[in-house]
Amino acid sequence: MASYRTRLLKYALLQLAGGLVVIFWLMPLYAMLIDGFKTNFEATVTSVFQPPTHFTLSAYMTVWDSMKKPLINSVIVVIPVTVLSGILGEMGAYFFYSLGERHPIVSNTGFSIISLATFIPVESTLLPLLLLEAHSGMLNTYWGVIFANLLFYIPTAALLMSIFLPSVPRYLIEAARIDDASQWTIFWKVVFPLALPGFLSTVIFVFIMSWNNFFLPLVLTTTPSMRMVPVEERFFTGGYGTIYNETYAAAVLASIVPLAVFIALGRYFIRGLAALGGGAKGV
Repeated sequence: MASYRTRLLKYALLQLAGGLVVIFWLMPLYAMLIDGFKTNFEATVTSVFQPPTHFTLSAYMTVWDSMKKPLINSVIVVIPVTVLSGILGEMGAYFFYSLGERHPIVSNTGFSIISLATFIPVESTLLPLLLLEAHSGMLNTYWGVIFANLLFYIPTAALLMSIFLPSVPRYLIEAARIDDASQWTIFWKVVFPLALPGFLSTVIFVFIMSWNNFFLPLVLTTTPSMRMVPVEERFFTGGYGTIYNETYAAAVLASIVPLAVFIALGRYFIRGLAALGGGAKGV
């Protein structure tokens, strides 16, 4: 009986802690959402958690007119960055994973050097990146922003996939080699399907990071028609004042896509973490 009560108490405490985490996580979203329905005066003088006395869509309509093009720009850039970073990153991780069987020192050294790109501050590469894109004609183009993002997110994806690949049973790779399968066939027919949970976790991470990236679109785009969502949001905060209801509405519209992606694919992110745990146990 005492053991049952102890388990029940632990369960209740865990549920309470989980509920508090959810509440704290939803509070900023709730504040942004309801304040976007206020007038600017009401959003300025009332608490951010106070519901509007009179609902109005004027802020959302105004912001939508300004955010349509940046939303399209962000989708055009982020989708290829996410897909290419995930695939090329997993290919790179598999290359070093295979190389480590024969030359572990070379594999570890080479992968460590490449992984350093993950920790290099983006700001430190500003001058050479700008010169490269200006001389190649990619400045203020979709290709230029995609290329710059790939430089940083392919190593990130490779680093993440190198953590997930040990969850792939090595004996299946050896069996494919015995059947005289090429490395290309082994990657697509054996490694990629079995590492799919980790791949999905990686692309979700890359998608959210590239969607929220502010610095690269800021310095690589020079015209209003090429602005992406994080850059466009900045213009709702002026040097001499802030239109609060439109700022909240812009934040909501900018958050819808990554929130929708994470909600729709969140279960795959959890499966990726579970696969990571299985790989750590040698499954």
